Amino acid sequence: MGNQDEFLSFESGIATVKLKLNDDSIYYLYLHVEKEELHIGCTCGMPDEKLCFHAFIGLFNLTWLSQTFDCQKLYWPNFYNDETSRKFLDIHVSSQHINVEAKPAYGSFYRSLIGFGKSSFPKLQEQIDKTLSTKAGESFVYAYALCFAPDIYRDRHCPLLIPFHGKTDRSGLKLVAFSNFCLPDKEPNPSGDHPSQQQLNEISKTMYDIIRPLTYKNEYRDWRVWNEAKATIFTLWQKALPLLVDFPYNHIYLLYWLRYLREKPTKFFMQGCRYSLEQPSLSFMLTFHKDRFNLSVEVIIGSQVIAVEHKPHFFIHDEQTGNCYMMNNIQDDSLLNWMLDNKNIITVLKEDFAEFNEDFLKVLTKCYPVFFANKTGNRTAYDYNLLKTRLSL
Repeated sequence: MGNQDEFLSFESGIATVKLKLNDDSIYYLYLHVEKEELHIGCTCGMPDEKLCFHAFIGLFNLTWLSQTFDCQKLYWPNFYNDETSRKFLDIHVSSQHINVEAKPAYGSFYRSLIGFGKSSFPKLQEQIDKTLSTKAGESFVYAYALCFAPDIYRDRHCPLLIPFHGKTDRSGLKLVAFSNFCLPDKEPNPSGDHPSQQQLNEISKTMYDIIRPLTYKNEYRDWRVWNEAKATIFTLWQKALPLLVDFPYNHIYLLYWLRYLREKPTKFFMQGCRYSLEQPSLSFMLTFHKDRFNLSVEVIIGSQVIAVEHKPHFFIHDEQTGNCYMMNNIQDDSLLNWMLDNKNIITVLKEDFAEFNEDFLKVLTKCYPVFFANKTGNRTAYDYNLLKTRLSL
């Protein structure tokens, strides 16, 4: 204890350190970093070419107590002559630090053995081809269906991804026949051979194994277990969605009861769809009608408001475009389901509005944009105090 060190210079790749020991003796240490070695000299001469006590104490202070010496920062091979170092490097020396870095004009230098140092180059992996091309006309294909229970039946099971076999039309662009679902308990080794299909098959099996046992407990459901399973399924869909976007044959399948799922799909309940990575956002609209207020929700994709009439858990299917969008999170999903189950209109009498604001709108405005529309249709951000004054609430 009581030993002191001070950086003096960094020249020709050598850092000079002044070491004052607790007995007031002074020594100078010279540090030079090589690829696999730290070279150190001391003004004591290091008798017998052994590490001296002074160098040991100096290194202990620099690397352990003060942690001011970093080999990576001082390792600059091929930059040790004065002309090169002045051209390429900024060298800053203070009593407690030496900082050596490339001048801003040169960005980051590659250094032998350590590459880019602590700012290491990110690991790259060869990208697999995620795109599956369409098949020739009247070919058998392997595809995926989003199987869901709609509207008030949605809690019978979560949406599941289930692979199936189908047949294309003459153009090869769409499916016109559906032969069988590849159910994990009936077909343990589905035939998808593309890397993306293999990942999707694993996701599908995990979903199926989680939800199938819960579908037989609808009347006596443990809602805590159900909500945990629901959150897990949502996360699995988030992993599956980027893989499904580039698939040429995707469908949605109306499935009221998972327990009655047949191996052969019913063509009437199968509909083609395209997945999109765009996510819906929610905003709420409050309107006043003489003696009452109405609150409704708008679903926005990009900059467009889309109509949503029927909705399973997690997804919105735009029947006009055929696009299938996944909700941003479970809270948005639950709130939109609740609004749609209530015909997307909440009515409040004028006399009850103050209480409605306190119990409901205060919470809602913290999480979502809420607007007020006047008689002309102009909308402004909802402000209770302003509305209270304007409408004499």
